Amino acid sequence: MRLALLALAGSLAAGQAALAQQRDCLGFGDLTAELAIGTVTAGPRAYFLRGDRASPDCPAETPACQERAYLVPSDQVILGGASAPGFACALYVNPRGLARAGWLPEAAVARQPPGPAGVPEDWLGEWRGGPEHRISIRRGPRPGTLRIEGEATYGAQDPDRVRRGAVNMGEIAAEVGPKGPLLGFTMGMGGTQPYEAGEPTDCRARLRLLGPWLLAEDNGACGGMNVSFSGAYRRAPPNPGGKSR
Repeated sequence: MRLALLALAGSLAAGQAALAQQRDCLGFGDLTAELAIGTVTAGPRAYFLRGDRASPDCPAETPACQERAYLVPSDQVILGGASAPGFACALYVNPRGLARAGWLPEAAVARQPPGPAGVPEDWLGEWRGGPEHRISIRRGPRPGTLRIEGEATYGAQDPDRVRRGAVNMGEIAAEVGPKGPLLGFTMGMGGTQPYEAGEPTDCRARLRLLGPWLLAEDNGACGGMNVSFSGAYRRAPPNPGGKSR
């Protein structure tokens, strides 16, 4: 697959790891901001471009700004975050939940509205954001609610940290009703609370549906050091041998 090139450049990272491959293009940014879905239309390859951290002349369609990583026609991306004249800040997430953010020429991407979403059935499933992040969403016990459970780690893919017992872990759990394609909650002592409630040190998270992705952001208080659920998730394929939920 063409994204194998991302590994050569070290730019294919877990969805919840640093989306900041470039300081000026961080992917989708704030979940409450205006986001769009983009479909790559240029071919045969649409290369990611370096940002101004690499050179004040970037992004630009020049050999000096071009990276090894590229997309092909029909690939879908999330558009949002930073902007530069003639270029779009794009986040690509592969089927395994691994993500890559960077600049693409605006002419190489067709924008489209996200479409209707947000009824409880749209949220259901097992969502993966790379090898260290999982969010499970099921129907809640009350009509119109969802039961959300998630696990995240930091260092579980590092053999040395595993050997030393230095893997940090975190979790989220909530019962909440979505408001269209967005929901938020705080994990308080008394159970699930509204997003704006609770103490600053409580775990606070938002989730948003956008096309085939589940986007997440938290306040950094949902687990051990460096553990975060923030990032983009893809719905995991059904397990043929498992039971449906």
